[in-house]
Amino acid sequence: MRRIFNGNFKVTQKYHSGHIGMDIVGLSSKNIVSPVEGVVKSSTIIPKSSGDVTWEWGNYVRVDDAQGNKHYFCHMASRAVSVGQRVEIGTKLGVMGNTGLSFGAHCHYQVRDRYDRNVMPHTILGLPNEGMPDNHIFYIWKKTSKGWTYGAFQNDWAFVDGCWYYFDGKYTASGPQRIDGKTYCFAPRGYGKIKEGQMLKTDEYGHLK
Repeated sequence: MRRIFNGNFKVTQKYHSGHIGMDIVGLSSKNIVSPVEGVVKSSTIIPKSSGDVTWEWGNYVRVDDAQGNKHYFCHMASRAVSVGQRVEIGTKLGVMGNTGLSFGAHCHYQVRDRYDRNVMPHTILGLPNEGMPDNHIFYIWKKTSKGWTYGAFQNDWAFVDGCWYYFDGKYTASGPQRIDGKTYCFAPRGYGKIKEGQMLKTDEYGHLK
């Protein structure tokens, strides 16, 4: 999973035909970070008086990746990069804000390909979108009697905070698991910096290295 906020966050509006981006709110941090490597092509704010509809984005940054995709990060309170600057994954682009046509602090994240066609941003970030309700989806670790959950992930892999997890149903798997014909081992309990359900390195037989 790629991130535009480090730590916990929530999706407040998903991608659909009437909203060609995702609205995301940082909970642990207000700093917006790049989910891709690329070059800053825009770092500006367009005044409403200009008549340009782009004023609705307020303070925004555009980053172009190596495939020609254009990544837009909108409604910032402030910007931290300049045009022509190269950014890496995790580079701070700015601070979440409420500028332009916005009704509460968040980041509107939108992507277009090299032909200026809309790209579904959840496919870039690795977040679920289909079947996601319109109410807020929190991406926060929650401990339940059945195991850990993280946002809307279920029956799939998720790369969270630098570690891989597998959600068996909507709960993290633990112990040895057969997934797509391969054996993986997941921490059966938490200890030290290891979180219950975190994938551990194994050999081809699923034995811990």
